Amino acid sequence: MSEWKTYRLSDLINLVGGGTPKTTVPEYWNGEIPWLSVVDFGKSIKKVYQTEKSITEKGLNESSTKILKEGQIIISARGTVGELAVLGRDMAFNQSCYGIYANDKTENNFLYYLLKYSIGKIKKNTHGAVFDTITKQTFDNIEVSIPENKATQKEIAQILSSLDDKIELNLQMNQTLEAMAQAIFKEWFVNFNFPGFDGELVDGLPKGWNRCLIKDFGKIVCGKTPSKAVKEYFGGEYMFIKIPDMHNSVFIIETTDSLTEEGLNSQSNKTIPPFSICVSSIATVGLVCINPEPCQTNQQINSIVPKNKDSRYFLYFLTTSMEDTFLATASGGTATLNMNTSQFSNIGAFMPGEDILKEFDVIVSPIMEKILENEYNIKSLTQTRDTLLPKLMSGQLEIV
Repeated sequence: MSEWKTYRLSDLINLVGGGTPKTTVPEYWNGEIPWLSVVDFGKSIKKVYQTEKSITEKGLNESSTKILKEGQIIISARGTVGELAVLGRDMAFNQSCYGIYANDKTENNFLYYLLKYSIGKIKKNTHGAVFDTITKQTFDNIEVSIPENKATQKEIAQILSSLDDKIELNLQMNQTLEAMAQAIFKEWFVNFNFPGFDGELVDGLPKGWNRCLIKDFGKIVCGKTPSKAVKEYFGGEYMFIKIPDMHNSVFIIETTDSLTEEGLNSQSNKTIPPFSICVSSIATVGLVCINPEPCQTNQQINSIVPKNKDSRYFLYFLTTSMEDTFLATASGGTATLNMNTSQFSNIGAFMPGEDILKEFDVIVSPIMEKILENEYNIKSLTQTRDTLLPKLMSGQLEIV
């Protein structure tokens, strides 16, 4: 540590504020410039490449938003604070975030990990009576130590980057694999271009297929939260799935909350077996995931326990294709979207022949199993990175 020097975090960074073009001016929106907000990044994924919204050159020039360059850093600064990412391309961003890039004392890749290491301190130094807010003063109040030698900084960042690069590769591979399986589903069950089909339709479906309800595929389980008054129910080895856990992944292998065996047994009728299909049904409606391990969900999620294991991946892609139907069902005139268990169970669907379901499962199962394998690899790599991060950034592990 003798070659390390202590600075205020503000001494190492350039800080850039963002902005939002007027939403009432259509000419400002849906252009070619990605426009970042906190919904687009974070969740331990290093790089961000895409955004939900985009703006035009006119929107950029006639508002306070700025362009951050590829390789520079974005941090959420208001409400949900401390989400962090590196830009995978040039982007504009909103006023609830700060753009950050390194000055001459460091470089962006090392700075990203320094900020990640300092997130706890950053969150403790937020301001605001209503919303937690990161201000410029926040960075003045935080001291950090870094190697004076930039080559050492780069070596530290490279070790951590190599793990993040592998995580990103697995994520990209999973996106490709899911798209492949989705394309097969669409070809077979939307375009009806499946093996052995002779073109004969009955009531709009291939001969031998039937119209049905969601509940005809298996048991429907609406989740429930065990009593929070019993601390012994929580913090165990069994996943407890909530809607925030369901984003950006086919399989759920890790959740923010977990249950003990005692907690699981306290409401054993709510346990769903592996490879059930979980569908978010309140507030955020239509997210779909699969649980590869026995678990429970909260009351905002309805799950299908397939009675035919050959239908599990068909059901996953069927339900992901039904988002509009789920949203329409949940829009019952209440302020919050709510698709109750009865409504969910009685949504119309179609049942292909058993031979086609089995053939689809034979083809798609290896693809889905590879996705699951990659998810476990991502979890392992993330744990390794998060273990090394504090040791490398504090100098506990010496670079030789």
